[in-house]
Amino acid sequence: MNGAFWRNLAITVILAGLAAYVGARLGEHPAKPAEAQRAKLLLRDNVYQMVHQDMTLTDEQRRKIDDIEARYAHRRNELRVQIGSANAELGEALANEMALGTAASRALEHLQQAMGDLQRTTILYTLEVRAVLTPPQQQVLDQKVFESLTAGPF
Repeated sequence: MNGAFWRNLAITVILAGLAAYVGARLGEHPAKPAEAQRAKLLLRDNVYQMVHQDMTLTDEQRRKIDDIEARYAHRRNELRVQIGSANAELGEALANEMALGTAASRALEHLQQAMGDLQRTTILYTLEVRAVLTPPQQQVLDQKVFESLTAGPF
């Protein structure tokens, strides 16, 4: 087997590992992170933890938020699958072209679209949950959302 085969294989393995890491980060749901790590949670996880673990909700609030969660769960999972698929498409394109050619550019566009859709869906979820909360609860949530969005990358 020639050197190009091994190089392409190594690149594919590395990109597959990167795709797995990103997928794991998007799919993880930490049970109870330390206070210092809370700002680093994904926005959706931060909102979920905040309302389900850190706030005292009425039964009606809990029911409404559970309904919101159920409506968005399926869409989020679809988008995570799209992100994983786009990552795999990008990895394969880069392994085949070894450049940011047509196939890699197209795969990158698919990845960006899916990630943007996931962020948009998360924001809509957050706003719907916020509408169920009391004004003091909204202030607390608003601060957490701000911290989550300004905490920087993973």
